[in-house]
Amino acid sequence: MRKRLISLALTLALTLSLAPAASALGAFADVTDAETARNVEVLRLMGVVEGSNGAFRPNASLTRAEFCKMAVVLTGQRAIVARYGSRTVFPDVKASHWAAGYVNYAASADAGLIHGMPDGTFLPDRAITYGEAVAILARQLGYTDADTGGVWPDGYIALADGAGMTKGVSASGSAAITRAQAAKLFVNALSAKNEKGETLAARLGYTVSAETTLYSFDLAGGKLRAKDKEYTLANPMASTLLDGLKGYVITNASGEALTFLPSGSTATGGVGDAAVIVSADKSTAGFDAITGGSATYAIYRNGVRSSAAALKRNDVVTYSAANDAVLVCDTRLTVYYEACDPSPSAPTTLTALGGTTFDVLPTAQQSLAQFKPGKVLTLLLTADGRVAGASGTAGGNAFAYVDAGGKTYLICGGSLLPLACSGSGHEGEVVRVSQSNTAEKKGIYLTRQSGSTGVLDLTTMTLGTHKLADGALVFSGGALTGLAALGVSRVEQSRVAYARVNGAGEVDLIVIRDDANELFGRVTVYTTTNPTDPTDKTTEIQVDRGPKNGKTAKLQSGYGVRTGDFVSFGFNSSGSFINMAPLTKLTAVPASAWIGDTAVNYGAQTYLVYPESVLCYNRDGGTWFADLAAAKAYGGTMDLYVKDGVVRAVEIHM
Repeated sequence: MRKRLISLALTLALTLSLAPAASALGAFADVTDAETARNVEVLRLMGVVEGSNGAFRPNASLTRAEFCKMAVVLTGQRAIVARYGSRTVFPDVKASHWAAGYVNYAASADAGLIHGMPDGTFLPDRAITYGEAVAILARQLGYTDADTGGVWPDGYIALADGAGMTKGVSASGSAAITRAQAAKLFVNALSAKNEKGETLAARLGYTVSAETTLYSFDLAGGKLRAKDKEYTLANPMASTLLDGLKGYVITNASGEALTFLPSGSTATGGVGDAAVIVSADKSTAGFDAITGGSATYAIYRNGVRSSAAALKRNDVVTYSAANDAVLVCDTRLTVYYEACDPSPSAPTTLTALGGTTFDVLPTAQQSLAQFKPGKVLTLLLTADGRVAGASGTAGGNAFAYVDAGGKTYLICGGSLLPLACSGSGHEGEVVRVSQSNTAEKKGIYLTRQSGSTGVLDLTTMTLGTHKLADGALVFSGGALTGLAALGVSRVEQSRVAYARVNGAGEVDLIVIRDDANELFGRVTVYTTTNPTDPTDKTTEIQVDRGPKNGKTAKLQSGYGVRTGDFVSFGFNSSGSFINMAPLTKLTAVPASAWIGDTAVNYGAQTYLVYPESVLCYNRDGGTWFADLAAAKAYGGTMDLYVKDGVVRAVEIHM
């Protein structure tokens, strides 16, 4: 595809092979190869690999110290490293070196992974060679120098080849390896077997499950959900890249899931180019043609595990053979047909919505050939945003999310598709999307969509009066997130932009309004009167955001706020105020209401306080306190200003 898809849940993990060469896959912006992305994700979940500023640098070389650290972290012995940090085993790895603990432990008799150079040095910052990397992993698998026949490094490479450790990696023994190659070696090593039939995972004390299918990483409960079992995650973190794949759960001695290791059968294959458009509610007619007659496939509708009973007419169905999964999307997008390539009779791409390019499946060309550019039609989209068919009668139901910067993302099944059209004026909203044949031929309409809403309560797993569906998708702050990552057990209704209710009456998608750009401060209102026309008045607002953040510029605004109001607000892409509203005021809060510095009981409700970010204002002097402690020490009457259950500002006056 020409468009970059942003994952919301299971469906994108199954469609990585469809992403363009320049599209980022997984947690790192510079990883664009699907297999490398999976390898990196397996190791990231274990803490073996890390990035810097969102980059993994897959084609960069790896130093000997960096590889040594990865090997030690793989063993789960990170905690023991501190004991070795103050020693000097190699003269060029002083105690001050960042990797001293890892290198010294790897050289210890307990680990026995490295020996150093003939002159006694280690050369920690030199690029590690293929032979050296393979030797370290082979030693972890139980081989020793005696097993190599005294031939370096070919002896270790031959042992590693026989164990299956080097599959897919080829280099001379003296060549420096890339970070991507290192990730491949480590993932291979986890399932490699020595001559005794032992895997590295087993030698490290880990347990490998029987082959299963990964459903999701449930961050709300810190769980990994597989087809046959639920596991507690040893290191909870956001992840969707491996969802839906077949493979093995690796657990530690406590039974906690460390990572998920895709099986060899998932290395290739993605979502097929064939699609079925459901002809009637609950119908699976045509499924056999795209699934190869599979009787075991799982159904995911709009990114959530579902069933045939939930299928609706005009749903689009594609199939992932590698994962034996049917992906269903109900998104229908009414657009003005702007352009196509290469021809209207056999288009491979279609352009609409102000320049957004959609890929066209071969099976869609027949229905699209009935339309020519300049007409309005409804596109039937797959779960990853490709055109599976076109209709002149089916009604559109597409909606999108507009982030705080005005960028518009089509919510397509279980993924988000960036659109070329601007959402300015709808920041933080979910909108209906349609396009008509106007005089300008680009009549794009974004209409605010209310959907279902209410308080999101994670203790009862409800949103308003609706239950949350198992595996409900959550989009917050411009990305997929887990419920636990929201940082609260309750999200107020004002922050719930949209909640989608499925056919079972359960909420399966929640859009949380961006609050990364939500700011707080104290308002001063300036009114200027035209000296030649007393009725001509200009009102400008300035917001003082405290001693750390300073004052905004004076901006014209129609918000009905007064000088002295504490408000929440944001800026749109044009730099104007948006969503400005006064905070709720708690008047004359007594000192006895405080629970330490982190909470306040008031009116039978508890409000959270974050001392490092709460604004503290001295109304007597018109100045800001340096921190909460100084404000409380001042004495006098204390008024609090809150939003979404959190104290955002404190005002003191005598």
